[in-house]
Amino acid sequence: MQGNVTFDPLAFAEPVEKPEITEILDLESGEFFEATAFISQKRYDRLVAERVSIRENLADKPLFACGLCATPVYLVASREKRFFFRHCREDGSCPSITRSALSRDEIRALKYDGQRESVAHRKIKERLLRSLAADPSNSEILSERQWRSARDSRSRRQPDVQALTTFGRVAFEAQLSTTFLDVVAGRRSFYRSEGALLIWVMAEFDPNYRRMTTDDLLFSNNSNILVVDEETTALSESSGMFYLRAHYRVPELMSGVITDHWASQIVAFRDLSINLESQSAWAFDYEGQSRLLFENARIEVERRDRDLREKICSFWLARNQHTPDPLSAEETWQGLTSELSGRGVTPPTNDRHDRAVTGLMNGVLSAREKRPIGWDFKHLIEVAHRICDGYPEHALAMGFALKEYGCEELIKAQDKSGKWEKRARTIRENIRLGDQRYLPDEDTLPFLMFVFPEIGSKIEKFLSSRLAQSKL
Repeated sequence: MQGNVTFDPLAFAEPVEKPEITEILDLESGEFFEATAFISQKRYDRLVAERVSIRENLADKPLFACGLCATPVYLVASREKRFFFRHCREDGSCPSITRSALSRDEIRALKYDGQRESVAHRKIKERLLRSLAADPSNSEILSERQWRSARDSRSRRQPDVQALTTFGRVAFEAQLSTTFLDVVAGRRSFYRSEGALLIWVMAEFDPNYRRMTTDDLLFSNNSNILVVDEETTALSESSGMFYLRAHYRVPELMSGVITDHWASQIVAFRDLSINLESQSAWAFDYEGQSRLLFENARIEVERRDRDLREKICSFWLARNQHTPDPLSAEETWQGLTSELSGRGVTPPTNDRHDRAVTGLMNGVLSAREKRPIGWDFKHLIEVAHRICDGYPEHALAMGFALKEYGCEELIKAQDKSGKWEKRARTIRENIRLGDQRYLPDEDTLPFLMFVFPEIGSKIEKFLSSRLAQSKL
């Protein structure tokens, strides 16, 4: 175990300090990325899963290439589990030298093949064979027999064990400490093309001591590791049903931050969930549970935000503009602005800001309610004129609100003199020409985005538009 480094799956991955390949090319999008930034901006578990995909696609449809020579590259991990990109071939044409003098086949011959029939390897196979044979739902159980491709007679693999199971034909491989990623990727591709499932099993698993080869299997298998040990084998034989031990991560969401812990259980093979496309088999759906946690959190945040919006609008609609707000109303407003601060929204904090919010709330709420709010007017069109006269920075928001809430016909009916139509046309032209008076107030934009997101999003789009950038 000396020298192994085990990473927290949720920690950010770490690149090597001085990679030979400093820039990579995304062959699908055509974008260039700094290699160290590409690595360090990803969670460890997700980068390892992506590393498997990168290696699997290397032969037929490479995902990334060297930024200097355009040679396809794949992701490699050092002994310290720091990552870097390596050329798939080294011909001397690129100044970035990423491969050793020994070829992959030579290294594999030295390390992998020498251990295939180790005692540990034979023990895993023996347990697998016993467990499968104990379950009458399994048949055609074979050990170290060639699996010839149904599509290409020249293509074949020799899995440790294969059997016809409840999931169809399944190949079982014992994971060794020297199982190269290209071996994993090549076998996954082979069995996927066969419409079959490949399952990697281990003799034991310690979540606090994981080699890179184990992480490659773990994070590409929905954060599940399957183990066949003596206890599960004995249970299979006594029950007549194939059992394995599953180790998996369980996600938790605490104050919006994802954490997880390890769990394990003995499960019946037939109760696993599988995905042929991803060549995965799991007892606990880590990815699905993570998505569910985030979705539930999102729904809860939306509910709380919706409730706060309703409280703010209800408070504003109930305000008496003719007399000073009573102390209780002031306290209520302070409580609402405090809740806004808790959502990361800047509340009114000074007279200028308070005045701007007053105009914004009166204008947009009047459009929403289709009647004057906050001012002693009789008609909605008077509110529109008041906004343009006293709050020109909110004229655009008022215009969007009138359209969003379906007020055009009402305004047209109230505009008997045609003054508003002429004024609106002039304002639109002035906005197009870059009149600074009508530049939306960015200080109140977070408030608008929160309370009236349907209007705020239109203002935000306007501010980010090329027209706004060049004219205002």
